[in-house]
Amino acid sequence: MTYSRDAYERIRALIQDAALNDARWPAADRMIGEVNRTRGSALGLGEGQSPADGSILLARICLDGERREDWEHRYFSNYFPDDERIPRWARLENGRITPAADLYTDEERKASPAYNEALAEMRAQNGLYLRMDGPDGLHVGWLICDSSERGGWSSDQVRLIQRLRPHVRQFAIMRHALAEAEVTGPSTTELLTSRRYGVIHLDRRGRIMEANDRAADILRQGDGLADFDAYLCTRMPADNAELSRLMARALPPFGERGSAGSMRVARSSSETPLAVHIAPVGEEYPHFRTRRIGAVVLIADPSGPARIDPARVAAILDLTPTEGRLVVALATGRTLRDVALATGRTEETVRWHLKQIFRKQGVSRQVDLVRRVLALDGFADLPD
Repeated sequence: MTYSRDAYERIRALIQDAALNDARWPAADRMIGEVNRTRGSALGLGEGQSPADGSILLARICLDGERREDWEHRYFSNYFPDDERIPRWARLENGRITPAADLYTDEERKASPAYNEALAEMRAQNGLYLRMDGPDGLHVGWLICDSSERGGWSSDQVRLIQRLRPHVRQFAIMRHALAEAEVTGPSTTELLTSRRYGVIHLDRRGRIMEANDRAADILRQGDGLADFDAYLCTRMPADNAELSRLMARALPPFGERGSAGSMRVARSSSETPLAVHIAPVGEEYPHFRTRRIGAVVLIADPSGPARIDPARVAAILDLTPTEGRLVVALATGRTLRDVALATGRTEETVRWHLKQIFRKQGVSRQVDLVRRVLALDGFADLPD
């Protein structure tokens, strides 16, 4: 099997489009399958080392060119808690391609329900796995279904997977960041109305066109990111060089396709850096109503001040003061790791408190808990 440069560029363009418009991911996965002779793939982003101490933040299973949410629900309900490969996958070397079968022992390949039922029905027992490092201790996992090539995987197939790896990784990171920002669609209006994240639109020369209130506050403070004559810049020279590199990739010369990227920006006022994600906006985006927009910048400030009163939340939801502070921290963008560092507790202790809150509130997902807290502070209900 061989593939052309044009085929690779078309796949890359679809993946870049999907970073801002999730509905395009099945088309990207379908073309990967057509070029690489596979049925589909499973993509996930999570934290932790096992089903017991981790959580899944994003999941996409695509088979035969369609996203299969029924399969996602089925796998995570019936197989994920006991899937023997998960702890082994979490320890794989970053970026290393590993045969799926190698993550099971000989005995497990005979008896494991996950291997003999889930992977068999997906036609992925002879598939390939990649684990990719993400920001803040997150892991991106990509399982590519079996090759239909006679004789198994060819060097060209493996080479294409390796070339697509950074783009697939960035897609997962961007989709998670947009979900955390409570952005569910690709319109400029929805992006700019995010209350939790800063959002900036850049023109094709990299100049700032528009910024939402959160981004404007960050730029006004000038601690980390700043507005210098309508261009983004950073406080630290090393960060500025990295920002320039990412912007050059997102805003290449006319006629070339941009690439998304992420970085951390140091600040003097906080030990917690800003998280910055930059994604190009393709010419195919009618949702943006203008072709002048070149890229979207998403800024996360985990140390930003809480706008929700923890005491009020605790009183309304019948929580302890400690639990009230925890749910407000989560609702304002902090991770369990952030809370543990800020309070001097271990992540296991913080996670135990979260489980107690789940039990009291009758929920099982962090997003449901966050939705409930934000609704108390006058935020609109968030869509599922």
